[in-house]
Amino acid sequence: EFVDQFTFTRFEPQGAVADIAEFMTLADGASAMFATAFDHIDAAFVAALPDSVKLIASIGVGVDHIDLAAAKARGLAVTNTPEVTTPCLADAAMGLIIAACRRFREGLAIAGTGEGRGMLTPESWGVRVSGKTLGVVGMGNVGKAVAKRARAFDMEILYAPPRPSAEIDREFSARAVSLDELLRAADVIPLHCPLTEKTRHLIDAAAIEKMKPSAVLINISRGPVIDETALVAALKSGRLFAAGLDVYETEPGEIREELRALPNVFCLPHIASATMESRSGMVMRTLANMNAWFETGAPPDRVV
Repeated sequence: EFVDQFTFTRFEPQGAVADIAEFMTLADGASAMFATAFDHIDAAFVAALPDSVKLIASIGVGVDHIDLAAAKARGLAVTNTPEVTTPCLADAAMGLIIAACRRFREGLAIAGTGEGRGMLTPESWGVRVSGKTLGVVGMGNVGKAVAKRARAFDMEILYAPPRPSAEIDREFSARAVSLDELLRAADVIPLHCPLTEKTRHLIDAAAIEKMKPSAVLINISRGPVIDETALVAALKSGRLFAAGLDVYETEPGEIREELRALPNVFCLPHIASATMESRSGMVMRTLANMNAWFETGAPPDRVV
């Protein structure tokens, strides 16, 4: 329906857009622009947009790459694509939980040498996932989907911040606790909170000090939620058992070498939503938002 109603101009770039001015020339006359989570849309970018642009349709759940205050002040609408990625994000989180707990990173390295029997001594063994306590930081759509999967592993579920929900407690046999209590009690801590000024470096040296030395930290939310300098120090010293990461504080730059070199860190290159189902769903949701904007001015996933 969207494609039938609107005409697209095909632009074949010779390379990356060199600067904001070139993009703004291309955007002049357009009513909406499309953005990804890897596009940094700050106040200067928003201010430079042509007057014709009224909508920023972002593909992805997080909107921390967009200066929402600047967009709101200018009267721009901003949309995202929630929910369609939830199952795949939760699958990825569970995969990282298993990989980090069972030290698959080290096992893969040994198997790569051709060795068929490795990790035979106690210092190289992993820890069991089933029966452990899962502490979900951010019990939104993804957090709940991870909790649902964790119940199949007979895990006890804690969640924070403490916004008690009788429905969540009943469905997952879960318990809302303070962040401090969660950090002290949980064996596995997956982060599913958005990146805001309040959650930036939420997991710092002080937070890590509260965790069990046997704890495993998982992050598929946003890299800067963790102070990676503190994380590296804890993993090196044995203050933390392991970590499973799909996002990094240094994005869009390279993963810190000292982080990816650690044997007790299982790293993925920001691929939690990289499935055919998620990516196609994200595209269709973006188009639906744009279509609704043009038709009614009320896109269903409006953030601003």
